[in-house]
Amino acid sequence: MPFASLKHHDLAGCRGACLGLMMGLMTVSFLPGSASPAEAQDRPSVPIIFDTDMESDVDDVAALAMLHALADRGEVEILAIMVSAKNPHSAACANRINTYFGRPDVPIGNLKGEGVMRDSRYAGHVAEEFPGALKSGEATPDAVALYREILAGQPDGSVVLVTVGYKTNVRDLLSSGPCERSALDGRELAARKFRIWVCMGGRFPSGREANILWDAAAAAQAIEKWPTDIVFSGWEIGRDIYTGGALSELSEDNPVRRAYQLFNNLQPHRSWDQAALLYAVRGLDGGPASDYWKLSPTGLIVIDPEDGSNRWEDDPDGTHRHLIARRDPKLIAEEIDVLMMH
Repeated sequence: MPFASLKHHDLAGCRGACLGLMMGLMTVSFLPGSASPAEAQDRPSVPIIFDTDMESDVDDVAALAMLHALADRGEVEILAIMVSAKNPHSAACANRINTYFGRPDVPIGNLKGEGVMRDSRYAGHVAEEFPGALKSGEATPDAVALYREILAGQPDGSVVLVTVGYKTNVRDLLSSGPCERSALDGRELAARKFRIWVCMGGRFPSGREANILWDAAAAAQAIEKWPTDIVFSGWEIGRDIYTGGALSELSEDNPVRRAYQLFNNLQPHRSWDQAALLYAVRGLDGGPASDYWKLSPTGLIVIDPEDGSNRWEDDPDGTHRHLIARRDPKLIAEEIDVLMMH
């Protein structure tokens, strides 16, 4: 989608009824100017592929919980979850969250080639302690194969990609060749099916950020070869948005609560991934969150593939933009917290 067209830019049964009541009560807490549920729902649902590492920071867990909350509100269609990390528990952790929110069959793909392997404070525990059918990342389809399968069945120019982890899967998709699902190569398939990529990554105007630096070569290649527009939600965007402090009020059978307990003992935490997802769902096309951030002029992010540092270059012909803080981060945090508490 060209930048010119951006305006600015459970389980079933008892749990479902209880969650509906809780969300209705929480809506009262929205402050003036925040996106009301009615306003947000009065828009077509956004088909999203969500690509996460689900092992390093706990904001991946929160963003996935938000994704389900938004899907329950009719704002999102969850096409697939892709795991960009080699930690064997990451995909199973994602499956436990999907299962808790009543979507155990959401497709999950996992990186199968070379990639980042890091320990996690929460992924293994959540995978072991909560119900779900997926045993490990080894039992999932290859992420590239699943990308190609999902994209082949979607209307042209419709899918929004949200990445909140390493860019390895994206690099591998763009490098893929034709298959039985599509005669297009990976870059051609992405150009045809994706509308935009919203990327949690980078630090602006320059710096180093984990989602890029841990596999800097993949990030540099993926971003350079990407065929549609990219909006970056940089490190500085989520830095001042603290959420999750109210998770202690939830039942102990909630895997989001458990992940935060394991990560930082249920303390408020920065919200990098949640901010990117909120923009992808409610910020595009003049949506209810379109004035939460400004969009930079068009340009290019330039990545050093050796040390993972990045810098920004303005370019009127560029296909990249990045978010610039505008709204009080406490107001954004309140909106995110309501979705996290779903």
